[in-house]
Amino acid sequence: MKYFMHREFQISPKLESQVNKYFNKVNTINTEVHIYDKIYKAVVDIKSFLLLSNFDCFNCLTNCCVQFPYEFNKKSRDLIKNNLKEYNNLTKAVSILKEEGMTEKEIIQSIENDPMLIPNKFIDTVFNRCTCSCVHIDRHLCAIHKICIDQGFSIEEVIDTKPLWCSIYPLEILINENEELYIFVPNSQNDYLSMNDSKFPCMDIKMSKSPYFRRENPIGFKEEDYKPFIDSYYPILKYIFGETFVKDIKSSLNLLKEESINIQYNKKI
Repeated sequence: MKYFMHREFQISPKLESQVNKYFNKVNTINTEVHIYDKIYKAVVDIKSFLLLSNFDCFNCLTNCCVQFPYEFNKKSRDLIKNNLKEYNNLTKAVSILKEEGMTEKEIIQSIENDPMLIPNKFIDTVFNRCTCSCVHIDRHLCAIHKICIDQGFSIEEVIDTKPLWCSIYPLEILINENEELYIFVPNSQNDYLSMNDSKFPCMDIKMSKSPYFRRENPIGFKEEDYKPFIDSYYPILKYIFGETFVKDIKSSLNLLKEESINIQYNKKI
């Protein structure tokens, strides 16, 4: 068994046993998932999709919790190359790499070919988070996302351009040797199974109310804005995984209302 979006990470036999035990004791549904033009059978921890969440990234003042994605597609690489000046104005990544001795030609070659857009030797040394992370006025945002919105991209175009992990984070997907997927939203009951961290305020109302967080981030994250994860991410999951996936979950949870386009993806900055 491996993490679907990070297949180079084979999970240990002990963790695989814990995954199987967990999915055997919780309420699950079997459904199908469409990813990259391929159909997978999936086992879904449906109650985890009721976890209250509020992914208002445009009202967050902290560094992007996604950190380093592991797969930038050609669309994201081309967007950066074609908007290199804007990308550098937002992230300073090009300027930093030049200070490290790289030429612009070498930087572009790295953007075209390296898994994380930079040479491996600079990961966790020169850069400790995604090179697309940027500060715009008083917000920490994604440079790819901002450039897409500034250029009038639709929600579908933004999703297709950003790395898959960024679009569905913090949702976790495991895949077994039979190409069957195990899907769950990280929470206090299953957090130990995930590569992703569920301990942040947009997935924990108590954390969002803490004095420390309210001082750090006094805007956004209102309690009334928290919704079940399936509603927060409905249009994203529908577009990426297919209508069968979201309808099966919402039907199982008796949440049949159709959701509108997610503000996280189309809000003007």
